[in-house]
Amino acid sequence: MGSSIDRMETLAPDATAFHVVGLFTTGLGLIFFSTDRQGRASRALALCFVVLGLRLLLAPLEIATSSVAITAVSRGLEALSILAGMEWARRIADTVRRGLRRAANGLFLAAQILVLIYGGLSLGYIAIDPEHATTGVSGFFRIRAIEWAVFAPVLGTAVLLSTIAILLLMFGRSDPAEAIRLRALMAAAPFLFAGLLVQPASVPVCIALGLLIILFGAVRYLIVLGRRGHLMSQFLAPEVAQMMRLKGPDQVLKRERRSLSAVFCDLRGFTSFTEARETPVVVELLEQYYAVVGQAAAELGATVKDHAGDGVLLLFGAPVAQKDHAARALRLARLLHQRLAPLLAAQGLGLGVGIASGEATVGAIQAAGRLEYVAVGPVINLAARLCQLAADGEVLVDQATQAALPAEEAASLSARTAEPIKGIDGSVPFFALER
Repeated sequence: MGSSIDRMETLAPDATAFHVVGLFTTGLGLIFFSTDRQGRASRALALCFVVLGLRLLLAPLEIATSSVAITAVSRGLEALSILAGMEWARRIADTVRRGLRRAANGLFLAAQILVLIYGGLSLGYIAIDPEHATTGVSGFFRIRAIEWAVFAPVLGTAVLLSTIAILLLMFGRSDPAEAIRLRALMAAAPFLFAGLLVQPASVPVCIALGLLIILFGAVRYLIVLGRRGHLMSQFLAPEVAQMMRLKGPDQVLKRERRSLSAVFCDLRGFTSFTEARETPVVVELLEQYYAVVGQAAAELGATVKDHAGDGVLLLFGAPVAQKDHAARALRLARLLHQRLAPLLAAQGLGLGVGIASGEATVGAIQAAGRLEYVAVGPVINLAARLCQLAADGEVLVDQATQAALPAEEAASLSARTAEPIKGIDGSVPFFALER
């Protein structure tokens, strides 16, 4: 499409502009690559920026020499950057439903084929007519009439197909976060393509404006993802979410043996309660119940591990280690009975609590296509079984918890007759908290 850069009488100012924008563009591409190496869309965008930056850095040399070889390399870089930009948009298409994804992918692939044809025509033009191919014309646009006739239909059709594909994605229930990047690409495209047509003095300005628009879209995209991450963190125990923020996912995903205390509590009479009342009433009670449990857990440093109907599993000592996890667990049981008694008594309900201490394996596992923080070991099962044995208002504690308590705390427990417990060999000794 003619020379990308016309020969200039004063090189220094334009060379500086090209170098500044080229370095910025290349650096932006390297940043995208280094921060998201696994993302296919990010890798394509990074390649687009790096190649475009190299092409801008090469421009002053092309201007100064009008070399056929350098011009050919520049044409190749231009075509590659356009291909990579379209590939980035095509990767974003993977986020939409299948029918539209196929249509958008087909349009992008057709556009990329046309860009390859454009690149081949450009190199052929340089080989056939190197004198005109390496020099521009005066005026705002640097394109000759013959070049418009040969190149504009090919590249214009590629741009049109890509625009249609992007519109399909934008209005086809695509991921709202990805739609932000698509809108930014559409807004930036005219400025980026103008860099192929205008005189050299205007090229850095056009490219810089296009990059600023894309950068704006990228920042907005990251803000939306950050908000999503904050929302999803509310589904995690606060301690797990805090560990994720402070120490990163590797620490959360790490599986290790931990000494901990498990507290299991559930309601007495809940089945009859649910059968006699409408669902909204039941849900409202559960919300109040969960809120009280969650507040008490936060005060004593427990991790709310699971909600299962009227049952709640709480952990002391994981994911954050606590030397006094047994004492904290007993204090939590007392606190739960004190705070929940008025609420539950008014509804004819009660509360039972079971506590067990010991070692368990904690960490993240892949479950049903998602990661879940788990605690696995006999101690979890024992806490649940003791909770089942507990009557309304009772707190049952295993022998390991009783042994780990300070003397004054242990004195508040009374021994019960050992009983066989499902899943555990032999009879299990346990204790009850005196009311």
